[in-house]
Amino acid sequence: MCGIAIIIFADDQPVNGVIERMTQQLRHRGPDAQQSQQLPGCHLGHTRLSISDIAGGHQPMADESERYWIVFNGEIFNYRELRGKLEKHGWPFRTQSDTEVLLRAYQQFGEKVVDHLNGQFAFLIWDQTERKLFAARDRMGEKPLYWARSAQGHLLFASEIKALLASELFQPRIDPLSVDAYLGLLYVPPDRTIYENVFVLRPGHALRWLDGRLNQWPYWQPTYSQREIGDPQAVVEQLRFLVSQAVRRQMVADVPVGAFLSGGLDSSTVVAMMAENTRHPVSTFSVGFGDLINELPYARAVANAYRTQHHEIQMDIPVGEMLDGMAEVYDEPFADSSNIPTYLISQFARRHVKVVLAGDGADELFGGYDWYTLLFDEPGESRYIHRALSGLRAFQGRLLKRLGLPHGSGASRAVQSYFRARLKKRYPDLWDRHLAGSTTVNASRAGLWRKTELPQAHQALKAFYKPGGELQGFDRATDFDIRCYLPGDILVKVDRAAMAHGLETRAPFLDVDLVEFTLSLPAALRFKQGSPKHLMRQSCASLWPESVQSRSKQGFGAPISNWLKRPDVQERWQRVSSPMHALATLLPGVSSRSARSPQLVWTLLCLGLWLERRPSCLNHL
Repeated sequence: MCGIAIIIFADDQPVNGVIERMTQQLRHRGPDAQQSQQLPGCHLGHTRLSISDIAGGHQPMADESERYWIVFNGEIFNYRELRGKLEKHGWPFRTQSDTEVLLRAYQQFGEKVVDHLNGQFAFLIWDQTERKLFAARDRMGEKPLYWARSAQGHLLFASEIKALLASELFQPRIDPLSVDAYLGLLYVPPDRTIYENVFVLRPGHALRWLDGRLNQWPYWQPTYSQREIGDPQAVVEQLRFLVSQAVRRQMVADVPVGAFLSGGLDSSTVVAMMAENTRHPVSTFSVGFGDLINELPYARAVANAYRTQHHEIQMDIPVGEMLDGMAEVYDEPFADSSNIPTYLISQFARRHVKVVLAGDGADELFGGYDWYTLLFDEPGESRYIHRALSGLRAFQGRLLKRLGLPHGSGASRAVQSYFRARLKKRYPDLWDRHLAGSTTVNASRAGLWRKTELPQAHQALKAFYKPGGELQGFDRATDFDIRCYLPGDILVKVDRAAMAHGLETRAPFLDVDLVEFTLSLPAALRFKQGSPKHLMRQSCASLWPESVQSRSKQGFGAPISNWLKRPDVQERWQRVSSPMHALATLLPGVSSRSARSPQLVWTLLCLGLWLERRPSCLNHL
């Protein structure tokens, strides 16, 4: 895993020292080496985290003619098979690296090279003869790639936005529409950035720059529910094979590979499959945070079952200090509070290994999120009778809670049923219902903006992410989570938190063969009311200890209501919500005393701390 940067200079007039400043800002992504190459009209930079072919995989890398140059961030998990095919075409190899295989594959297949890759990647290839740049990003969006133009016309690319800003060749301008989307999603959607003049290469997209023109296109898009099912048991067996194959592929490295282990279904499956595919004990890592987030007993049960070399630690979180750190680690405002524990477990694991496997992506593939329960039709009772009874039970539950009297799970289920019925009535289309039930994009933020014309984040998301009528039922919800939530929140969270420590994370559930097979299955097979991850349970339950099998889903989210009461967090909130703060310049209504939910306060706090370090991005407002 690495950091990459490139500059294409307008009129072939280079600006000295720029690529060095950019790569310096990426040294955390590649602490083992930092190199650059100056070519006519183009400078390339690379920081390396040595994982495979430690001696021979240095970058920027060129072919023997030095016509083609590549900088590459990621891993090509099928590079050995691809190398064998290329050798049959007569291509020689000087190294054992997947970087050279990728470069040779481009020479063989041209821009169709992306169709042959199974991996997590962002790469840039410069053709000195044609003066052409080709870039691509992996299908799911695991590895990042951003770009911008300078006032002089220079074209800049980098793994992280901070490297683009380090060029000092342009002044970033905040985008109010992205801010409004962030307020509703807790992250900036992955088709845009927080700045109106910084752009992202989207997941599953490729890019070409030639003769001053830049073109982008999608080379891959997810497809759903297109496979006809014969024997359901054969599907279960094939799914288990594909999970095992993905884990085996992603264990390949020239350095030790470990795993995050929470004791949940996803990480437990990954660890079990790793144990099946190695003769050595798997290194596993778990972090507990006292009574607030403590999954250690479940993780310990899995570690004992598979005799892993288990590492665990209990930590107290200095929340205020961590909030300040996250404002630096994440180049855009980010309010998913699980980034803090993810950052800390990455820091802990990096003491022992350079690579870890994780369970990311399984919830999106197999329907593991709680919000999917709001999309099922309520069975049994007449919808009118059921809605009335649910409303009565929900009211009773809320009343008992306000009085401090016992209220059982029946009341909470009634609240959920009542909310489900209201959502369905208001949003007949399942995509709209999913957006309303899993985000606050539909909530009014007029009081924060205090403007007559408000940014239309909902309309922008709808225009870009709402599918046409070809997608039906639960596939409409899955598509949003695959194309927006997963690359915008989950994968950004993990990449930045882990790479801040020079730790490579891999996600076997995002293996392209596994993803395409699973999504091609009928939604009715992937989703079942009352049974989250129904298909995954059928396929992998035998791998899990009994305590894990019966465990309900527990995310890695933080107790923000408790955290907001801490003096160190209160001090920061009082500061950023002041009328004199940059946050009030952007959102004048932030300093009002109206009651707000803990999540909104946390979201505004993260935005305010981020703005403190970047006030100049507001100068154009």
